[in-house]
Amino acid sequence: MHRLFCRLLFCSLLGLSGCGPATINQAVKDEQSPLDSRQIFDIVSGNSLIMLAPNFSGTVYFDENGLLSAVDNQDQRDIGTWDVNDQDQLCMKFKLWYYGDTKCYRVFNDEQEEKLSFFTTNGAAYYTAVSVAGDPASLASRLGTSSSPRSVRKQYSDSDSSGRTSPSSQQAASADRSEITVSPSTSDDTEKTVKRLAGDCPGCKLAGLDLRETSLIKANLQDADLSGADLRYANLRRANLKGANLEGANLTHANLPGADLTGANLRNCDLTGANLLLANFTDADTAGANFTNANLERIIGLNRQQ
Repeated sequence: MHRLFCRLLFCSLLGLSGCGPATINQAVKDEQSPLDSRQIFDIVSGNSLIMLAPNFSGTVYFDENGLLSAVDNQDQRDIGTWDVNDQDQLCMKFKLWYYGDTKCYRVFNDEQEEKLSFFTTNGAAYYTAVSVAGDPASLASRLGTSSSPRSVRKQYSDSDSSGRTSPSSQQAASADRSEITVSPSTSDDTEKTVKRLAGDCPGCKLAGLDLRETSLIKANLQDADLSGADLRYANLRRANLKGANLEGANLTHANLPGADLTGANLRNCDLTGANLLLANFTDADTAGANFTNANLERIIGLNRQQ
């Protein structure tokens, strides 16, 4: 049954490979219909999409409770979560693929071709897809325990809506980032300012700073001194940490997929439970570092020194 479905999948993907609109504006000109969040939810919840993109072709199953499971045409598999937001977008977050980033798409329906077109937040075409009822690829067995519905999807699932307030923005402080020096005893206001500046702080002296749960996605911390810093649960996805000094730093459960740690000092660093998917450790000094339960999948250049 699974092999038969794979053959049908391949044929369906070939049918999707024709020319389609390159932008949302073109889709509108072609009289494709934009789907609202309710329509997207009804199409995907409990069903599968056979999807084709420049770097992906395969099947994604969308569990009713917001989990997803996928298999590509090379039989590589992943799991993750999905959601529908109030901007009429379908959002997907895989555990491994796309560095674990959340990707959201506007969805248009091409009734003549009986297919769906997915567009990124900047309006460029990405996926083309066809909807399949249920889970014919038997992907649900990989999901395990389901999570509760949430966001707009939760509103449709149980008619319960809730609002969220966003923290007030603070005026950014001007500073020469290369001269920033922070001690563990720094006042709360100054420390909050430095946490914001740390997103672009090459060469900064941040030794011993409390950066727990700080969002440092794509941060430039090249050659920064983060020795002894508390980075537990910090999000350092794709951060530039080339040559950084992280000796003795606490990176327990930190998120570092795709981070560049080339030549970094990680001596006696605690990376227990950290997500190091595709992180680059080329020429890094990891003597005494603790990698217990860390995700080392597809890691680059790691030399587990003793």
